[in-house]
Amino acid sequence: MPAALQFSSVSKRYDSGYEAIERISFTVAARRFVSIVGPSGCGKSTVLNLAAGLLSASAGEVESFGEPLAGLNRRAAYLFQQDALLPWKSVLENAQLGLELRGMAHDAAHDWLRRVGLQAFATRYPHELSGGMRKRVALAQCLAVQPDLLLMDEPFSALDIHTRLRMEQELLDWVGAAGTTVLFITHDLEEAIALSDEVLVLSAGPRSHLVGRYEIDLPRPRPLLDLKTEPRFAEIYKSIWHDLRGEVVKALGGDHQGGPAHG
Repeated sequence: MPAALQFSSVSKRYDSGYEAIERISFTVAARRFVSIVGPSGCGKSTVLNLAAGLLSASAGEVESFGEPLAGLNRRAAYLFQQDALLPWKSVLENAQLGLELRGMAHDAAHDWLRRVGLQAFATRYPHELSGGMRKRVALAQCLAVQPDLLLMDEPFSALDIHTRLRMEQELLDWVGAAGTTVLFITHDLEEAIALSDEVLVLSAGPRSHLVGRYEIDLPRPRPLLDLKTEPRFAEIYKSIWHDLRGEVVKALGGDHQGGPAHG
């Protein structure tokens, strides 16, 4: 099976002249969970938007499942940091939205609402739900279309720690069962290690580049509740932090001040 994503010497310069990323190359194999970490403003969201086809590269090439990406990535679903639920639509109608836009039958929405534990809330509206429940609806909306690739931009950062842990565990269960490839953006190194098969580290911006790639050899399935107490988890964290810390120090020192924050 071709790679779900292939970035080949990809650079992105915005119309303002700000150079977000420079000559980034990496591969996301099918059915892998890959996270990207880096300091604020390092271009993580730029990479995700390029993978989604929401942006076009200034140089280099982005491929998805062996095909050059031109326009929207039709094999991907995108879960934003802030959910994009429509307030005038019910939970079920929001879960059906992606299917409707793709001209697909709506039946899968009912199944995914059941899987995420919200079948009893199908007629409710987003303002009647907790943050965690809204996030479940957004996930059901994404997964109902059976995407080959799920793009996630800090989806759990606004949740409390207990809800976040539960959502992370459920995410691993759901995408593992579905065989979905995931590209996940996070500021939280512990979260990246806990969820991923591989972690990519980006440098401080501007002209952010790849400074490290780490295979995460923690066995699956992963019970996240006690994972961070494992000695191997601490070893992996220390190894990645060695690269990441220097980039965070650069960002805090203001080395990239003066340009807009692009993720």
